[in-house]
Amino acid sequence: MDKSWMNLRDRLCKEYVNGIRTFIQVAKNHVNKEGKSRCPCRDCQNAFWKSINDIEIHLYRFGIATTYQRWIFHGEKVDINYYKPVDLNSGIDKVDHLDDDDDDGDDDNNDDLVDTSQSRYVPMGNIQEGSKTGGRQSSH
Repeated sequence: MDKSWMNLRDRLCKEYVNGIRTFIQVAKNHVNKEGKSRCPCRDCQNAFWKSINDIEIHLYRFGIATTYQRWIFHGEKVDINYYKPVDLNSGIDKVDHLDDDDDDGDDDNNDDLVDTSQSRYVPMGNIQEGSKTGGRQSSH
């Protein structure tokens, strides 16, 4: 099914109007007990159930959500082969680097990291009003 109309800016052009007509015919076959279907407009994003008439109005007013390329809420089947399966266990044999039994002499407390957080700030006790450094006196 041609969905190129979904990307058109002119919502009154012939292609967009025909696209809405096609969508509305599809949506009519996928309504709940109250006669409502999910609204795929840019405002609702399929999160809200609307009457077919309201959906049509929304599609003209707001446009259709261009990310809604597979009309899964309106009967289009999801292609399972579209998504490539991922082997979550590939490349993972064993995690042994977390073992603390390395006996290399250090206690793995990351003491070699330097705490520089205090060196960037002037302690509040060194602030002097009216100084040329904007009220701060730096020791650097």
